[in-house]
Amino acid sequence: MSRRVATASASATLHRNPGVNRSRSVGSKRDGGYASGGGYTRRWLRHASIAFCVWMCVLALRTASRALAPELNHHRDHGARCAANVRARGNGGGGGGVTEGAPSDEKMNDAVWDVNAARERARALTTDSESLSTRSFTVLLNTYERRDSLQRAVQHYSRCRSVSSIRVVWSERTDPPRRGEPGYYSKRRPGLVRYDAHVASTSIQNRFEPLSELRTRAVFNVDDDVRIPCRTLESGYRLWKRNPDALVGYYARNYAPITTPGDGCSWKYVANELSLWWSGRYSIVLTKAAFMDQKYLTLYKEHLPAGVREYVDEGKNGEDIAMQFLVSSITNEPPKYAPASLLYYTMAKLGGIGRSGISSSSNHHARRGDAITDFQRMFGFDRIPLVETTI
Repeated sequence: MSRRVATASASATLHRNPGVNRSRSVGSKRDGGYASGGGYTRRWLRHASIAFCVWMCVLALRTASRALAPELNHHRDHGARCAANVRARGNGGGGGGVTEGAPSDEKMNDAVWDVNAARERARALTTDSESLSTRSFTVLLNTYERRDSLQRAVQHYSRCRSVSSIRVVWSERTDPPRRGEPGYYSKRRPGLVRYDAHVASTSIQNRFEPLSELRTRAVFNVDDDVRIPCRTLESGYRLWKRNPDALVGYYARNYAPITTPGDGCSWKYVANELSLWWSGRYSIVLTKAAFMDQKYLTLYKEHLPAGVREYVDEGKNGEDIAMQFLVSSITNEPPKYAPASLLYYTMAKLGGIGRSGISSSSNHHARRGDAITDFQRMFGFDRIPLVETTI
């Protein structure tokens, strides 16, 4: 009896004060909302902590991998042993012929390139080069039938502080635009841009032709679809001024021996960014974005080994590797890597999706590995002249 009275009393109270139940209900929802928000925060912090721990483990593994890796330039010794074995087999030693795909003994000894003459010429050119200004640099802008990229590149580099002039390497079959005509793209700084026409030639090596009336010691060789941020460009230029005899670039690459049976003395081209990041090693910088002393333009024209220019023109590939071979042969020093931000490299990678060009072909990297192999023979070295270093 007393229980029924209490229940009836409670029910009457609820009917008289409906707001009490409603407020309690709202309050409980609010409390649940707070609890739910706190749960999201805790889950987010837990996931972030796991990601951080994984990242630290990856970095620790990379450090250990680098510490256990063979010493720098051990590949060069492999090349010397490989060349010696080829000669031994070619002379009848070892009871076998030359490995398929390896350069023959006759070809290995065919080269007559005189590296000492190239070094002597480099010293003479350095005297002339040192008389030029180092307060600014010249942009050598390589382009071919991409007017939109050319326009954006000219507009971008004209805003960079230390750029004294932009020389457009024009290799199209039509005459370049004249000053004041549409397509000259020099409204921001009149007189900044000059077109160097190679109407009779579409060679990818036109980018390394010596320039008349050049007023700066440093030239920045760059493709029209590459726009290095001005601040990053300035830091790269400062790095070049500390290393004026080196190639200083924003894209590092490497090489490695091919160990597959039957490949003999072949090299492969290492362009995988993850592999380069993991090993931290490189021996090549790409001249699609690289500083160099202007003397190397003359040396490339005058002192490349016989057959290299024809090889590059025939394959339409490898001019940047040939330049690195030349510079490393003369200096016996590695190039210098000037890093840009991760954001820049990510945006550049995304911007290159779908673009056609030489590097977009399916066998591009294999052909560049062949070029490294063939250039070693053409330069006449048992030990490959590329010098490996760390980032």
